[in-house]
Amino acid sequence: MECQYTSCYVTCHRCSHAWTYMGIRLRSLQRSKKPVTVGCPRCHAKVAMQIKEAR
Repeated sequence: MECQYTSCYVTCHRCSHAWTYMGIRLRSLQRSKKPVTVGCPRCHAKVAMQIKEAR
């Protein structure tokens, strides 16, 4: 299955760090019912990706 997203803009709720995620978890963003989370590179908090921020 081809992934339609190549990147996702993410902002951490704990430290307000903003970055663009371009990893493997973008594949499960469109088919998962649960929120897909990634770790913040600065404080390692789990941050949920939003489909509306995906490109």
